[in-house]
Amino acid sequence: MLTATLAAAEQPADQPAPQNSHPLQEVQVTASKLDRRTLKRVAIQFVKLHGAVSPVIRQIGRWQADVCPRVTGLNSAASALVSRRVEEVAQSVGAPTRGVGKRCTVNVEIVFTPEPQQLLNHIAKAYPELLGSSRSVGDTVFHRAIQSWYLTGTRSTEGVNLPADPLDDAMFMGSVEGCWGCNGEAGGLGIQGEIDLALNQSLAPDGTHVDPAYARGLVPSGVSGSYLTKGLTSELLHVLVIVDTRKVAGNSLRSISDYIAMLALTRMGSLDGCGALPSIVDLLSSGCDERDRPRALTDADTAYLKALYSSDLEANLNIEEGDMRDRMVKVITGR
Repeated sequence: MLTATLAAAEQPADQPAPQNSHPLQEVQVTASKLDRRTLKRVAIQFVKLHGAVSPVIRQIGRWQADVCPRVTGLNSAASALVSRRVEEVAQSVGAPTRGVGKRCTVNVEIVFTPEPQQLLNHIAKAYPELLGSSRSVGDTVFHRAIQSWYLTGTRSTEGVNLPADPLDDAMFMGSVEGCWGCNGEAGGLGIQGEIDLALNQSLAPDGTHVDPAYARGLVPSGVSGSYLTKGLTSELLHVLVIVDTRKVAGNSLRSISDYIAMLALTRMGSLDGCGALPSIVDLLSSGCDERDRPRALTDADTAYLKALYSSDLEANLNIEEGDMRDRMVKVITGR
C-alpha cells in the first residue's frame, strides 16, 4: 500500500524496482459486450472527457517528444516503479519514448509531497512557467489528491514559421537561486531542495510555438479556407504532476502510477465525471460513488490512448474526435 511506501521514503533504498510488469488491462469492463451503436455513443463521450482541447487552436494535443518522467519525493525503488510504469504505458500505446529505463530529457515531473499547497505556492512564485499554458483561474489552489499542469505548444505542419508572441512569458529557467528545503545542511539538499533542482530544468520545445498562459496573445494561423484541417497541431511540452501523499494513502502505488500515467499522456477534460465506460481516473473521482472503482488502467483507457497516438490530429476537432472514437471502437471490439 502507498502508506507503507511513503513511510519507507524516509530511508535510503538502493534495491531496484520490481522488474516484472503486469499487463495493461488489469480491469475488465463490459465495453466489448455493448452493441456497436451504443459503444460508438459512449466512446465519443469518453474521448471528450479524456481529451481536453487546446484553447489556442481548438485541437487535441499529444506528445511529439519522447515521454520522459522523473519522480521526486519517494525512495529510489518506489520512484523507479512509478517512472517505469509511466514509460511502460507510453510505449504500449504508441506514445513516443526512448524505451523503458533509457536516458532522456525529463519532460514529466512527478512530485510526491505531504505539503502540496506549500510546494505549489513556491512553484507559482519561483517557476510559474511550470504551471504551463493550459491554465485556469484558481489553479494555484491545490484541492485534489493529484493535480497536473501542462505546458503546451503549437506546431505548423505546413512549414510556416509561427510568430513570436510579445506577451509570451514562457521563458525557461537557468540556475537555482538559493535552496528551498535544504534544512541548513552544508552541501545537502533535503527533499525540497531536490524538488527545486528537479523543477529547475531547461524545457526545449524545439520548433514549436509555446502557447501563452490562459490562451492570451497571438493565435497562430495555419491553412486558410479548409474545412478539414488547420495545418497546425497541438503538442504537450511539459507536464507537472503533484501528488498529495496524505490523500492517496490507502491506494496501491501501482494504482496511483496508472492514474499518473493517464495524466502524463493526455490532458484530461474532467477528472470528476463518471462515464459509461470506466476509467482509471474514476479512482479519485467525486462522481463515482455508486460503482466499483478501477484499480488499474481499463480496456477503455488503453483503447483511448492508442487512438490518441494513432489518429490524425492535424484535422479539425470534430474530425479528430470522430477518428479517435472509431479507433477506440476498433481496439475494443478487435474489428
